[in-house]
Amino acid sequence: MAILTKSGRAAIAASIKQQPIHLAWGTGDPTWESAHTVTKTFASNQIGLDHKPVKDVSITKDDTTFIAGIDYSVDSVMGVITRLPNGNLENDATVSISYIYATPPEPMTANTLLNEVGRRTSDEVLFCVGDEDGDLVTPTGRFKASSTPTNNLFLRFTFDFDNASNQIIRELGVMVGTLTKPDLPAGQRYFAPTDVDESGILLVLERTVPLIRTAATRETFSFVVTF
Repeated sequence: MAILTKSGRAAIAASIKQQPIHLAWGTGDPTWESAHTVTKTFASNQIGLDHKPVKDVSITKDDTTFIAGIDYSVDSVMGVITRLPNGNLENDATVSISYIYATPPEPMTANTLLNEVGRRTSDEVLFCVGDEDGDLVTPTGRFKASSTPTNNLFLRFTFDFDNASNQIIRELGVMVGTLTKPDLPAGQRYFAPTDVDESGILLVLERTVPLIRTAATRETFSFVVTF
């Protein structure tokens, strides 16, 4: 059986490193992480919520607050509540349900952000290796730069104060091979969607907790992409 070798993965990383790399950000779906309270009735021991996935589910009736794991269970992925047989909920009970519409997981089939507001060129693109004492710090661990190709690429992006100020950012995407319009000013590093001729390939997609942008802050993002 043929395999993709570690050196072959390093070759892929080297090919990516030679291309234009941008970090796009967008507002996603503004209903992600929104709070909802609904009144519903159990039927066949279940209630289907209007959103999925969900989190922080709470069920009450009059002055009674029911207990998850005793009175009911929650399939958070499917947004379904099931009445437990030994609990205190009746099958036809009408209850008040509070919950949060959780941010859905990143789809493997995505090739764009939902609502991109702009993208910025990379500040650093380095080969790297994992190192507990390394000076390249990311949410997934510490790394150190490598002078020879590896299957890991460290990427760092720093947005400017006025980039997407007053927007709420919910999605990030590393884009490879972006082509911007040829008549833009030399040295421009931040691009609105109207500045882009070809979006390129979405390499990494991350949905984040809502980030409220202001013109008083700069945002820096660091990633290590492993091939």
